[in-house]
This record gives sequence, structure tokens and C-alpha cells, in this order.
Amino acid sequence: TNISPDVPIAVFDSPATKVYYNTILVNGSYPNGIEYRFTRTTGVDIKNNLTDASIVARDGASGSVANNVTNAAASWFVNPAAGDLHLNQTAAVAIDKGVAVSVTDDFDGQTRPQGATSDIGADEYWPATTTSAPASPTNLILY
Repeated sequence: TNISPDVPIAVFDSPATKVYYNTILVNGSYPNGIEYRFTRTTGVDIKNNLTDASIVARDGASGSVANNVTNAAASWFVNPAAGDLHLNQTAAVAIDKGVAVSVTDDFDGQTRPQGATSDIGADEYWPATTTSAPASPTNLILY
């Protein structure tokens, strides 16, 4: 069986649609990561998406496309082969590069931004921190 993939995000016949903060890796299986199509698709706003494929208007669609990264590399993510698309520190072109839109958290529910500005893509990067047990209390009095 030959499986032919289609576009990961399709905005078809859908006016005033907002497409914000998505992460898409197609690894060459389809030329576009996001497509918006047809003449009734007007006023689309596409921002802060992280993909390794193009963002394309087709068949008379119109809208605004800004502040997206379309050349993502697998090395920018924790474990893409296993589907873990959390950002790692090598994703410098996405970290703190987002523009303000009406989204206040990432796909984990983590608040945006964690740095100076939000990150491009579905994940808001937060560097791993070493945690240790809290110090034992001193001068503790129990009644």
C-alpha cells in the first residue's frame, strides 16, 4: 500500500481563522506544513508556527502570514523520532522569537512567555533545572 500524506494543517473555506503556535515536522513527506485554500478563506492570520515545510495560500485564499519559522530541524527537538517535539536549547531561532497574539499557554499548559517573549511553535521552552529536596526546617516547634 502506498500512503500519500496530505497537509498537516488545512484551513479550507474558513474565513478569519487564526493559526497560532503549532509545531509541524513532515520530514519531506509533503511540501507544505500549512495550507489555506479557496476564495472564501479570507482574513486568515498565521503566526508563530514552527515547521520544516512551507506555508502556502492556494486557490484564491488570502490572509496574513508572519513570524513563522519554516526551516525547522529535527535537532531542535527533544526526541522527534518518538514524537517528542518539546524544544531543546538548540532551537535558538524559535526561543523568545514569538510575537504577541491571543494565546497565553503552550500545549503542556505552561504559561507563555517563560522568557523575554514567547517561543515560536507549540512548546514554550524552559531549560531543565536541577531539583533537590528542600532543606530540613530549623527551629521547628510542634504543639
